[in-house]
Amino acid sequence: MTIAIISILLIVSVIWFVNKKLSIKICPICAGVSLTWLWMLLGMGYGLLSVEKYQLVTAVLMGGSVVGITNKLEEKYKILKRRKIVNRNNGKAEILKEQLDDCC
Repeated sequence: MTIAIISILLIVSVIWFVNKKLSIKICPICAGVSLTWLWMLLGMGYGLLSVEKYQLVTAVLMGGSVVGITNKLEEKYKILKRRKIVNRNNGKAEILKEQLDDCC
C-alpha cells in the first residue's frame, strides 16, 4: 500500500511539472493512479511482485480509474445531448419562422 501511495505521489509530481511545458493538459491524479496500477499489474504478470500482496491495491486503483473515466464520459454525453436538443429546437424554430414568413 505504501509503495502505491509513493508511486502515485511521484507520478503526480512529474506530470504536474510536465503539464507546465505541454500545450495539452493531462490530469496528474488520473495519470498517477493509472500508471501506478499499470506498472503493478505488469509487475505481477512478470512475477516481480507478489500477487497476494498487491492484488487488492491494484484492483482498487483500477476500479477508481474506471469510475473516473465513466464520470468524464457521462459529462461529455450530457453536453452532447444538450447540444442536440438545442440544435433540434433551433431547427424547428427556424422552419416555423420560415413558414410564418411565407404565410403572410
